[in-house]
Amino acid sequence: MARRTESRPYWPYLALVLLCLSLFTCTAPGRITYPDDEIVFQTTRSLVEDGSLAIPGIAKRTGERPDRANGTFGWAEGRDGKRYGIFGHALSLVAVPAYLLGKATLPKVPERWRYVVRSDLFTYHQRSLEADWLRLVVSLSNCLLTALGALLLALWLRVLGHARRPALLTALVYALGTSAWFYAGTFLSEPLSVIVLLGSALEISRWHHERSTSPHARRHLWIAAALAGLSVHVHLLNLIAIPCLLAYAAGPSRRDKALLTRERNTWLIALALGAVGLILLGLDQWWRFGNPFESGRLDHYGHWVWPFEGALTVLVAPGRSLLIYSPPIVLAVLAWPALRRRDRDAAWLIAALFLSRWLFVSCRSDWHGGWAIGPRYLVPLIPFLLVPLAGLFEAERWSKLLPRARVAIVGLLIASVLLQAWIAVHSIFQLLWEINLEYGRDAYWTIADWKPWAMPPAYYWRLQQPALEFARAGNWQAARSSAQFEALAFGAWRLAAVTGVDGLWRIMQGMGLLAGLSGAGLGWWLWRDR
Repeated sequence: MARRTESRPYWPYLALVLLCLSLFTCTAPGRITYPDDEIVFQTTRSLVEDGSLAIPGIAKRTGERPDRANGTFGWAEGRDGKRYGIFGHALSLVAVPAYLLGKATLPKVPERWRYVVRSDLFTYHQRSLEADWLRLVVSLSNCLLTALGALLLALWLRVLGHARRPALLTALVYALGTSAWFYAGTFLSEPLSVIVLLGSALEISRWHHERSTSPHARRHLWIAAALAGLSVHVHLLNLIAIPCLLAYAAGPSRRDKALLTRERNTWLIALALGAVGLILLGLDQWWRFGNPFESGRLDHYGHWVWPFEGALTVLVAPGRSLLIYSPPIVLAVLAWPALRRRDRDAAWLIAALFLSRWLFVSCRSDWHGGWAIGPRYLVPLIPFLLVPLAGLFEAERWSKLLPRARVAIVGLLIASVLLQAWIAVHSIFQLLWEINLEYGRDAYWTIADWKPWAMPPAYYWRLQQPALEFARAGNWQAARSSAQFEALAFGAWRLAAVTGVDGLWRIMQGMGLLAGLSGAGLGWWLWRDR
């Protein structure tokens, strides 16, 4: 498919990023939700404060196995006797600017601002203004990363030959209509995985389109290779994607052997750049744990199992399904055959990425990915799975759909956005904590995954009933106090109403205004360009 080259303004892309960034910031919890997040935060802090990767760990019981001692989650003892986090260091490095921003602004932060974060949920640190504020600022890193992931998706779709409007619409659906919105409020590695994997695919596609017309096109393959190699520093699971990306890059060369011969040096440099990331991972693990193949997880966090339970659960279980918590994927699956006819290489890349990661994750006992929305380990593949949607949004194909089909599609997408917004402003930790306490460690996964009444959207509705009762009775103060939202905008509003400290609320109002203006501008452009 020929690349689109028509001249159009770039400000709609900026509007997309600003809309997502401001909206994600308003709905983010502003806290470290998971023990994984806390370990990654501690690594960021150690890098800035001590120039080291060593961390103190969490002095509470969190995600340890029953036979493991309290306070041992998320780290392993290094060969120097210090504690090192077992998670990829890339997010810790990327979050360094956010930590420096939090540290620079700390002297000007009012003491009461830290109460914008809910104090009735589990924390992993000794609370103080400094500890809370630094975690609040650093935890917002994924708001920007998720917005940039949406931008990369739009850019990739453009290179694949789609018009600007369907590319932006698909990126918007990804950002606001899938569980990407929820993960934007966490400090987990999935949004950064999206960036490195999408970035690699984007650069490969650029190389495919420019290799015959530009002498500088090879730099795109080199960037793609470097990103693929570095992806393992974000999460080890990204290693599974490297063969898929390699096959995608080699697609045209497999069909034209002479092309491969002419580009041999380009390929050798690309393979070397990709290998650098893998070698650095081995050196990092050797330096910390004395073994280049030891990530520090040892045998404490998972083992091999038959894939049947995990494979089924992540697709159809009411509390875990990828399709339920990212509904636009259903439309994309239906549109995949059209993508295969339009761009065979891209279609098979998407299929290979999904099938390989889905099957591998399903073979691990920790396939559920912890206390999260949907199948956490499949989240980096969501933008890839949505690529077929862009073809559906193309004007020629959209106009051929029956009116009732268009209404159904628009209705599903609107419902998806409302679902993500509802999920984003609540705490999944609160739900799973209560199920764990009531049903015990051995049963709560089955309850959380398979019982419809335990689905997060339904649970959150029941959770808000006391506040709704107060509101119906006209007792707005009690309704405000008992509401169970976990979002910075709501917390800032409640703090301003109770204490009169409204600085953070004014910032949230500014972010809301920015979201409104960006959304209106983007919507106007999409309407005009239809």
